Amino acid sequence: MQDPADRQLLEALRRRGGLTIHECVKVTEVTPTAVRHRLNRLMADGLVDRELQHEGRGRPRHSYFLTAQAHVLLGQNYADLAMTLWQELKTFEDRAIGMRLLRRVADKLADRYRRRMPGRDVGERLEDLKNLLKERGVDVEVAANGQLPVLRQHSCPYHELAVADRTVCGIEKRMFEKALDSELKLSQCRLDGHRCCEFEIRDPEPATQPATGS
Repeated sequence: MQDPADRQLLEALRRRGGLTIHECVKVTEVTPTAVRHRLNRLMADGLVDRELQHEGRGRPRHSYFLTAQAHVLLGQNYADLAMTLWQELKTFEDRAIGMRLLRRVADKLADRYRRRMPGRDVGERLEDLKNLLKERGVDVEVAANGQLPVLRQHSCPYHELAVADRTVCGIEKRMFEKALDSELKLSQCRLDGHRCCEFEIRDPEPATQPATGS
C-alpha cells in the first residue's frame, strides 16, 4: 500500500471495528468531503464496506469497516522472514538444490494464480494476472507495445530481496510465465534505474500445446 493516509485510516478502522464519517474526520484531521472521497475509493478497491446503523431516534448513519481482504493486506509483512529464508537457501553447499527449490516455489505460486485466471488467450490472462496482483497491493498495469501487451510493475513486492540478490527477478519471471502459459522478456527493471519493471510477451501462442496424434 503506497499511500500512508490510506493505511492510517484503514488501521483506525481495524482498531475501532467501525467508524462513522464524523469519527473518521477526527482520526484523519481532514474535511468530511475528503474523508468521503477516500472511503469511496477504498470501497471501490474492496478494502472497506459500510452498513447502516440505527441508533435511537436520530437519523441512521453509515458505519465503515474493513473487509476480509483489507485485514489480509494489513497483516502481510513478511520481509524479515522472506529475507532470512532467501539467505539460508543461498547457503546450500549444492547451489542447484536451492535453485530447484526456488523454481518449485515459483511453480506452486503460478498454479495458484492460474486457477484464478480464466482468460482464453494470453491477453486476457494478462489482465487476470494484473487484477490478482492488484489484489495483493502491487501497483501494476497492462499496456500496449506494438502488437503485443506488456505488464508494467510499478512497485516490487520483493524489493529488499531483489536489491540483495537479483535472482528473485528471474524467479518472479518464471512464475509469471507459468501462470500465463507464455514466454516473457524482462525488458526493463527498476534496479537498472527504470521507472518500472516491464515484462514483454515473447510468444503470443501458449507455451504448452496439446499433444497431437500421429
